[in-house]
Amino acid sequence: MTAFYEERSTGPTAAIAVQMQALVPVLETERLILRAPKIEDFDTLADMLLGTRGKYYGNCQNREDAWGEFIQLTGTWFLRGHGAWTVTDKRNGNVLGFVHIGAEPGDHEHELGYVVSNFAEGQSIAFEASKAVRAHAFHVFELPSLVSYVHAPNTRSIALAERLGATRDAAAEADMINEGEPCIVFRHTRAEAT
Repeated sequence: MTAFYEERSTGPTAAIAVQMQALVPVLETERLILRAPKIEDFDTLADMLLGTRGKYYGNCQNREDAWGEFIQLTGTWFLRGHGAWTVTDKRNGNVLGFVHIGAEPGDHEHELGYVVSNFAEGQSIAFEASKAVRAHAFHVFELPSLVSYVHAPNTRSIALAERLGATRDAAAEADMINEGEPCIVFRHTRAEAT
């Protein structure tokens, strides 16, 4: 049974939700469309956050925790003018993951974060989507800096940050503690965002 808060709005509030989602820039790559998150995307995110994908992304213990993460990722648009995009397959609209520009407790700078589903892994989906978001962050949003905060044991995320051309920032790491684990900070530059 779907919890009340997970149900789509109806009537006038549904129209308002659609209007607000239309304010989020749509990004398009060769294979992907990155669009505003919709309430129906929550199931996919919850599955990721409560499975092996979520170990290093939000540390959610239950669906309510996952909902809180979803609200934070989407609410940032309203509060800061940036947030999460739902990454979809251009061919069929399937949700493949999420990429976001975040500013959450513990962050010292704008964060480029990413999570993809198990079936999207190994297809360069996170790479392609993250490149598009990073370029948008620097060239359209004109953000002064962008980092990725990565748990030290998260080798897949480390490999992605390095593939994106980001470099470790030891000075930024010095005062970072991420849920009791060492945090690696990767710095993205405008030069990489072309």
